[in-house]
Amino acid sequence: MDKRTLIALLFACLVVFAYAALVTVFNWEAVGQGQFPRVWLGPPLVGALAFAVPVYLVWFMVRRLVFRPARRISRDVRALLESRNADTEVATPPHHALGDLPESVRSLALSLRSSRREVRSAMATATAQINEQKSWLEVILQGLTEGVLVCNRNHQMLLYNQSAVSILETPEAVGLGRPLFQVISRAPVMHTLDRLEWRRRDAEGSGEDLSASFVCTDVSATRMLQGRMSLILDPDGNTSAYLITLVDISSELEMMTQVDAVRRALTVDLRGGVANLRAAAETIEAHPEMPDEKRRQFDHVLRTESEELSLHLEALADVFRGHALGRYPMSDLLSTDLVNCVARRLEDLPEVKLVAVGQPLWIQGDSLSLVQVIDRLLRHLVRFSRANTFYVETLLGDRRVYMDFSWEGPPVPASALDNWLDSSCGEELAHQSIREVLERHGIELWSQECGRNGESLLRLPMIAPKRPQFLPEGDRLPPRPEFYDFGLMREHEGDPELAATPLDELTFVVFDCEMTGLDPMGGDEIISIAGVRVVKGRVLSGETFERLIHPGRPIPPASIRFHGITDEQVEGKPPITEVLPQFKTFVGEAVMVAHNAAFDMKFISLKEKRCGVSFDNPVLDTLLLSVMVEDEDEDHSLDALIERYGIQITGRHTALGDAIATAHLLVTLVERLQSQGFKTFGEVMRSSNMAAQLRQRERSITHQNSSGSAAGA
Repeated sequence: MDKRTLIALLFACLVVFAYAALVTVFNWEAVGQGQFPRVWLGPPLVGALAFAVPVYLVWFMVRRLVFRPARRISRDVRALLESRNADTEVATPPHHALGDLPESVRSLALSLRSSRREVRSAMATATAQINEQKSWLEVILQGLTEGVLVCNRNHQMLLYNQSAVSILETPEAVGLGRPLFQVISRAPVMHTLDRLEWRRRDAEGSGEDLSASFVCTDVSATRMLQGRMSLILDPDGNTSAYLITLVDISSELEMMTQVDAVRRALTVDLRGGVANLRAAAETIEAHPEMPDEKRRQFDHVLRTESEELSLHLEALADVFRGHALGRYPMSDLLSTDLVNCVARRLEDLPEVKLVAVGQPLWIQGDSLSLVQVIDRLLRHLVRFSRANTFYVETLLGDRRVYMDFSWEGPPVPASALDNWLDSSCGEELAHQSIREVLERHGIELWSQECGRNGESLLRLPMIAPKRPQFLPEGDRLPPRPEFYDFGLMREHEGDPELAATPLDELTFVVFDCEMTGLDPMGGDEIISIAGVRVVKGRVLSGETFERLIHPGRPIPPASIRFHGITDEQVEGKPPITEVLPQFKTFVGEAVMVAHNAAFDMKFISLKEKRCGVSFDNPVLDTLLLSVMVEDEDEDHSLDALIERYGIQITGRHTALGDAIATAHLLVTLVERLQSQGFKTFGEVMRSSNMAAQLRQRERSITHQNSSGSAAGA
């Protein structure tokens, strides 16, 4: 029983005592004679009721001017004390009878907030060097073309870079604390780790290199990867983690297959034809007086075998035309970067303008040699055409990316092109000829009329890049994600019961959905789902999931006014059957968190069977957590909590915006729970009876919707 209830009972007792006293007074003679009172109603009751009025007024004023202001002050103070990051301001109640207590508490809170700011400032200064080194590490990792993964002994990712995400092509499965074997094959990694562990134990203290190469595939076995593993040792010399670098060698393997085909052709397929030619030639040479009929037969053999040999060689040339470049180091280049570099080299020809038109495209090649070659070709073009303006356009071909240089005038004759190809590229390329550089890139340039107002073009068929030309907007990777956490290296060994897991060791995925309406049983559908990962109390803004979903039905205008998602925006988007399995991959085994989680989980659970997934993850509800740390009478809506805790939010009423805001709210609530003595996941679940409440709220949603009433989030 709380103190407010106790005091209310005391006031009620005063009224009862007054009534008893009045009954005794009006029945004094009977009581004096030891008889039972006869007058219970009438004057005693009227007098008691008259006494109850001022008592109630006193109670009302005490409750309004003392209890309610005190409760509000207590709420703000507890929020300030129980969360290190909360910047809650203790508001002075407008009407109260607490004297100068509110102002004193407010001054104390301001002093505490000021002290915390000073502490945070000192910590920021002390960690400036660490943050600088962190930035260096991020830049280094982002600059590497090799995929980098660091994993602990439980094979969970502690670090990754963007190249790893691009190589593995599973952004929803790559993240801090995620299982390594959800993205690459298990057997090669475990075998290599065992080999290195044996080497470490056998050569302990010898300083031997603890690294080894291996070959594996991605989890879908669609890409072949060249990996290298290195052990990371703790101060005692034991393995605490391991580093893996990955390179996609699928195209190299394809090249090796083609090389093997050429080797077989040269050593097996063509050998018979060459032997026949040699035998026929030797026979003719040995028998000069051979009869004409016999000679014609040998001539036929020579002609037939020569034609066959020529066809074989031409077929091999078609396969390998431009692939001699495979061993030469090349990288993906953006066409506009190449054009800008060439334009700077042509600054000594101020009358010449190089104008880029059309869509920039990616190509592959050696940037320096391509820039030098294009520079030389354009100088030849200027002298040949006498033109001052050249338009550069890149176009997608079947297997190549065409870079066209067009001008007003006739095309370049083949004889002139042949002379240009034999000219030198200059000292920068050790006086290699243009022909040598173009052959290395597999480029056979030609010139022709392009049919626009007497214009001609010089076409360079460039090598297609390894990367895709266009990334869908939703698949673009964040520029500066929080993609490492070495604290996970101290992850507890084994797989303890979830209930015993400390709150600050849990991995959460905070999610939110937007729907066509509020009735999951009546046919309303999910049109947007988003989530963000929270690890070690950090909201990882770089590890997010966000998808628009085609609901298969029109979106009502009333819903559009709330979330702003229109039918045009979801047109062409994937259905829930495609998106929900991707979201499950992103969630993994993490604890799922939402505000009013039962509402979102009801929509998801109704789609599980159809989508072939099961969300059996534990679930936390920040609404119920808020009720645990604060009074149940407070406003626990997401808007109210965000304002109360001073959480900054962008994109309110979008799935990702609400998910990120709820994630920051979760971090604050977990801090408060820990301050109140809740250390493990099991303690929170037992104290809040969260599972039972979630089930009850889900049943309530179903009942309300089946009764025709709205359910709100």
